[in-house]
Amino acid sequence: MKNPKINYEEYELTNGECVAMSTAPILMLTLRKNDKKSYETLSKVLVKGVNDKDALEVAEFLYAAYKNANQDEDCMSFTEFFENMDQDWRKNMEVINEMYSPSKKQDSGTDSEE
Repeated sequence: MKNPKINYEEYELTNGECVAMSTAPILMLTLRKNDKKSYETLSKVLVKGVNDKDALEVAEFLYAAYKNANQDEDCMSFTEFFENMDQDWRKNMEVINEMYSPSKKQDSGTDSEE
């Protein structure tokens, strides 16, 4: 079960499967030990930003965020992820932007105006 205190983004692959993604620093601590390449990709992009003109960098960031969120599960390979990732690059950039600056998610029953 995913930690409810950590912000996860849901990402739909072209095959219809939805996967969790996260840039949560607490998860990155473990990722650094278990998957140094994914950790370095996340860390570099979070500090310097993603080059939206480099399709492979966009895909590597999304894959690293996927690996970060799913460390306790068997993850697909980068090639499998790349083959199944959404082909809409604008949507991919929106997902990345949301991971950079997550919006506050509220329960549907709460009115923030009260």
